Amino acid sequence: MSTESLKYAKFDDSNGRSHASPDAVVDHPDLDHDEKHSILKEWRARVDADNRADGIDPNASTLDQAIERLAGLRT
Repeated sequence: MSTESLKYAKFDDSNGRSHASPDAVVDHPDLDHDEKHSILKEWRARVDADNRADGIDPNASTLDQAIERLAGLRT
């Protein structure tokens, strides 16, 4: 059984906070918009940096959707 899809199922940001999912970041009540955006971008960058050789990463689209959702909430 491959654990690759679980590799980024959660994310520990550079401030030592752990996030269960991209949507959990978007819905986090104690983070402002800019913090949420920074966390999602950092998470996405780590996924990209460690992307599997076949170029398929199931978390990349989830992160992209969360970033788009966050952008939509700002309007």
